[in-house]
Amino acid sequence: MTTKRKAYVRPVPSTWWKNLPFYRFYMLREGTAVPAVWFSLELMYGVFALKHGPETWASFVGFLQNPIIIVLNLIVLAAALLHTKTWFELAPKAANIIVKGEKMGPEPVIKGLWAVTILVTVVILFVALFW
Repeated sequence: MTTKRKAYVRPVPSTWWKNLPFYRFYMLREGTAVPAVWFSLELMYGVFALKHGPETWASFVGFLQNPIIIVLNLIVLAAALLHTKTWFELAPKAANIIVKGEKMGPEPVIKGLWAVTILVTVVILFVALFW
């Protein structure tokens, strides 16, 4: 049996996320994808500059030395760190880790993820600087 009545659709204003601090932080965290796009484009530009010879690479390095680009890259770094922090806090919720019959809390997982991140960063910096 069908009805001629329209289904009720509750109106949702475009500012729904401004109501609670949790929603505002959620939107900030999801907004970290925008700086990631900038970094991806910058990285592709660098790869193509490296491919096309020393002159193009020198112009890319000059581009990176622009004060506006430096500030923009610092903003991108802050956004990436925020995204990493929130991702690492969500990771233990996705997996129930049981050690010796007891469920492990989130702290060892979060600390382990940060330790691996720091270790990989140090290794990459060492290889980049001293190889």
